[in-house]
Order: sequence, then C-alpha cells, then structure tokens
Amino acid sequence: MTILKLFLDLCLFQAKPQDLPSSYNLVAATTLAAVATNILTQHAHGQGSQVIAVSVAQVVIFGFAIWLVLRLKQKSERFPQTVSAILGASALLQLAAWPIVGWLFRVKDTPDAGIPMLLLFALSIWVLAVAVHVIKQALELGTVASLLITLGCQGFTLVLVFVLFGQIA
Repeated sequence: MTILKLFLDLCLFQAKPQDLPSSYNLVAATTLAAVATNILTQHAHGQGSQVIAVSVAQVVIFGFAIWLVLRLKQKSERFPQTVSAILGASALLQLAAWPIVGWLFRVKDTPDAGIPMLLLFALSIWVLAVAVHVIKQALELGTVASLLITLGCQGFTLVLVFVLFGQIA
C-alpha cells in the first residue's frame, strides 16, 4: 500500500521518483501494470494479440528511451526509480481512463462524444505532466528541457512502434 500511495502522490505531484525504492522488481511490476492497463484501454482498437504486442512494444521502447536519456546524462543509476515512477503513475492514470474509453466507444458516433474525448485529452495532458515532473527530478533540469526530453522519448516510441506495427499501432 505504501508503494501505491507513492504512485498516487506522484500523480498529484506530491512525490518524486527518488521517493520510490530503487528496485528492478518494481520496474518489472510497473512494466506489467503499464502493459496491462494499456491493453485494457486499447482493447477496442484491434485484435487481442495485436493489442498485446503493441502495448508491450510501447512500454519496452519507452523504457529504453528513458534509459538512453539517463545514460547520456550520466545518471543511469536513476533508471529503476525513474522508469518505475513514470510507468506506475501512467498505469494509475490509464486505469482512470478505462471507463472513459468505454464511454467514448458507446457514444463515438453521436454528438455526446465530445465530453469523453475532452476528458481523455485532459488525462493525456496529466500523464504528460507527470512524466515531465519525473524527468525534471531525475535529470535535475528545468521544465522546458524536461518537457522536450519527455516529448522526444514519446516521439521516439511512437515512431518505432509505427515502424514495427504500421497502422494497427
């Protein structure tokens, strides 16, 4: 429960990645949680095996991008806490998005689709803000630099996933 509270506090910008234990078991657990919640929120977009493959690829490639940035900045020892913080907080926020995604698919072809779309957009911004917060703490950078690095990692992930999976991604 203490770890779950830390992830909630990260989502509320009241904790830092260094508050988490530096544990590869936690990296594995948050990786699984991020993949599982991504599958939950993406299941309506494709076949089960495709969604699983894309979800795993997104999480692994993003984790690699974070590792690469930390290594380039000579802070690779911060990888377990940094990636655990981002993936754990993202998993919590994706869990919050799950019912909204279901709502959107029920009303997607109606005028009522705007509300769930707006809520999902807001959650996406929140996920981005949390990742920027974590990168800022891990790399000891300013907000703008952290935002650019976070967007770069996400862009790198999206490009590689598209190259690997094409339009299903």
